[in-house]
Amino acid sequence: MELEQLKPLVQVFFQKMDIVIDDFELSHPESDVYHVIIKTPDSSLLIGYSGRNLEDIRTVLKNMLGKALDKSVILHIEVNDYLAQKDDKLYGYVSKKIKQLLETGKEVIFPYFNAYERKKIHNYVQTLGQNRVFTKSIGEGKDRRLHICKKSQTMTIDMDGVDI
Repeated sequence: MELEQLKPLVQVFFQKMDIVIDDFELSHPESDVYHVIIKTPDSSLLIGYSGRNLEDIRTVLKNMLGKALDKSVILHIEVNDYLAQKDDKLYGYVSKKIKQLLETGKEVIFPYFNAYERKKIHNYVQTLGQNRVFTKSIGEGKDRRLHICKKSQTMTIDMDGVDI
């Protein structure tokens, strides 16, 4: 099913919710990945407290698109740049914590983040090209927490070649 056939399905979904859509874009940049970008004055209704409504809407709409396409899909919904702004705040927070780590030398243990947010932080720290710090996640399930640590300045040589 082409994007032009899916667009009416998405538009009707939001119309049935009585959500005013000023601008709407549906794209398919990768296999099985779809992006919905929405501009609306009703963003608070769509996003909800801490993005909970947005996540629920994403789940329902993802299932609808998957059923229409008869395959499993991944769906990203962006409402008035909410997720981009949320990411900017997260990356700013992480940058401050890296600076704190470099100044104090003390490992930083983050509050609880979901798996997706931890993955974003791992990737962000890696893309900084910061060769003095690294990230790791410790714990299981809901107790899993992200740590940012300072790399040791000592060099180790693996004589037996096990870790090579």
